[in-house]
Amino acid sequence: MTSVANDDSSSTFLFNEGSLPADVPGTWEDQTLNVLRIRGDEEKAASLVISRDILPVGVSIPDYLESELTRLKDNLPDFELKARLPVDWADGSGEALLTRWTSEEGSMDQITTCRSAGDRRILIFTATHATPMPSGTYRTLMSIISGFRPRSPARTTN
Repeated sequence: MTSVANDDSSSTFLFNEGSLPADVPGTWEDQTLNVLRIRGDEEKAASLVISRDILPVGVSIPDYLESELTRLKDNLPDFELKARLPVDWADGSGEALLTRWTSEEGSMDQITTCRSAGDRRILIFTATHATPMPSGTYRTLMSIISGFRPRSPARTTN
């Protein structure tokens, strides 16, 4: 993983499946593989986790997101679904779940969405911040998530 400069002087965080418009290591820091945190107060810092899964045969991305919602409801204390919002990527659209739940550290606001990474592979984006998530942090996280750009498939020559 690396940060590269764009023509417009912003940074792009590159990872295996694509890139996000995030300034890493500037505003964000890479703590482990695809776990990013906005630098700042450790108790109030936002995190963005990018995880991967394989869709079971016959399961669509909306179906997968619904099963995630059920899993979260069943496993997170004081879970609430606050909203469902559209996510518009350059190459398609999806839905984000805005939720609230209670952790050992207190009440948390969370954004969860997923998208195709090719074939049956999906990327799951999970952004979390202590309640209440500041509107500026929410906008930044949604901008980064919706700014995901898949890498072009490698070209092969015969």
